Amino acid sequence: MAVSQLPALIVSADFLPGGGVLNGRRWAGQQLLRAWARLAGSDPLTLLMGDPGQDSAAFQSFVREAGHCGCFKALPLSDPRPLAAVGALFLSDTSIGRWAQWRRPASSAAFSLIGQIHTISTPAAIEQIEDLVSQPLESWDAVFCSSTAGRNVVTRLMEDREDQILGRCVGNRQVLQSRRPQLPVVPLALPAAEIARSLPDRQMARQQLGLSSNEAVVLWLGRLSMLTKSDPWPAYRILQRAAECLQRSITLIECGPDDTEAQGEHFSELRSLCPQVRFVRLGGAQPVSEQVKRTAMSASDLALFLVDNLQETFGLAVAESMAAGLPVVASDWDGFRDLVRPGVDGFLVPTRFASTAIHASVPLAWQQRIGLTEFPAVAGAFAQLVQIDLAAACDAVLTLLSNPGLRLAMGRAAQRRAIRCFDAEVVGRQYLDYFAELAQRRAHAPQAAHIPQPSPMSLDPIRAFAGYPSSAPLSGFTAEPLQPLVQAGRGFLWGLIQQAMDQHHWPALQQDLSNKHGFPQI
Repeated sequence: MAVSQLPALIVSADFLPGGGVLNGRRWAGQQLLRAWARLAGSDPLTLLMGDPGQDSAAFQSFVREAGHCGCFKALPLSDPRPLAAVGALFLSDTSIGRWAQWRRPASSAAFSLIGQIHTISTPAAIEQIEDLVSQPLESWDAVFCSSTAGRNVVTRLMEDREDQILGRCVGNRQVLQSRRPQLPVVPLALPAAEIARSLPDRQMARQQLGLSSNEAVVLWLGRLSMLTKSDPWPAYRILQRAAECLQRSITLIECGPDDTEAQGEHFSELRSLCPQVRFVRLGGAQPVSEQVKRTAMSASDLALFLVDNLQETFGLAVAESMAAGLPVVASDWDGFRDLVRPGVDGFLVPTRFASTAIHASVPLAWQQRIGLTEFPAVAGAFAQLVQIDLAAACDAVLTLLSNPGLRLAMGRAAQRRAIRCFDAEVVGRQYLDYFAELAQRRAHAPQAAHIPQPSPMSLDPIRAFAGYPSSAPLSGFTAEPLQPLVQAGRGFLWGLIQQAMDQHHWPALQQDLSNKHGFPQI
């Protein structure tokens, strides 16, 4: 069955340009909103946001520019019931368990909840994944996994949580698993065809960056962080070794923002240890524009991604480099193996956890879970326990730099694969297929799933704290108007209450607030 309209999409300031420093998550969010606009076309498009009155105009302008020409609707995040007319709600993270509690007053079959993984190694993300088992989700809900490795993590965490639940109480594992959300593998979308079309001329790009036509140029694309991205020293070392073998210098373009000033200074010192590697730094303290990024890609011979971090899940920079026609040398790590076909689009370099990693695993994770050590430091510590086959990496770089024909063939294969598998139009069609499948599952939901349920007590403090106030009747109240100063000092709080309830309750609310501050009748 075809869906009548796209799922409603929850958006935030991150989805608009200028909403923060551009990282993979924000870039993916903006690409997702553009894809939603294109997929909707002339059909209705519904966005959920914190303050529709303030933000809807900016989002409507964005989706119009991205190609949407149908009815646009902005809804607040307060009431789930209007989403029954839409059929599904899409979130750009894994928190659908929390939203399943919010959905209860509309009924669990009123609409599907669809999430998406990005970084799944943070404490918050792990707790959200565990919630996929313990919260009231159904088989017509889903979490889109951007890589097979990412889905394996989600599955392992869910199975472990199921074991814990069944270990505490008698239950039926088959029933528990039958209500799991779906976990399809769907790549993150990128404008692969547009990247391929819009690349500047190679020689012009090199001239712009001060590179000669015969330089051997390697590209790193992404944030420079040994805490949450990749320790660059192994890459520096293998490029120095490759340059010595080739008896010529190698240029490394590092295109992306710095993480911290201290790391930036440290990396600068490390570069001095590699005299036969010429470093071209693009970005640094400032984000890198798409134009600069594409200039760097066009000027390069190959892309090198020796990533070692648990923060990585998909590999947007790898897919972008492939779209630009670059062969890739990457660590055989998480989602990279879904992107790069060894010997076809480039080379994957073997990786492993160090032998002592298991002894630090639980202590480091617990420090992170209780807030004793922050995520970046723990992620960086785990990365130090990931070993990459540097000899294989060096051989791969040497092979590509020594064989222009192979380099060109692999680059072309990589570009074809990126356009065929990761382009926004292709991924969009996969989205539509899965949306239709979830709608079909929801159409066959049992009758009990269509019965609205009360919100959980945790979301209803007036019910949860019903024993706090006394039960004795109160004296009557005067009808005198409130002092302007009293109103001014509480206007924000009253507005917050007013926004949370339907307008037909407002007259009674006004009386209640007057009674709150009125004198008893004498």
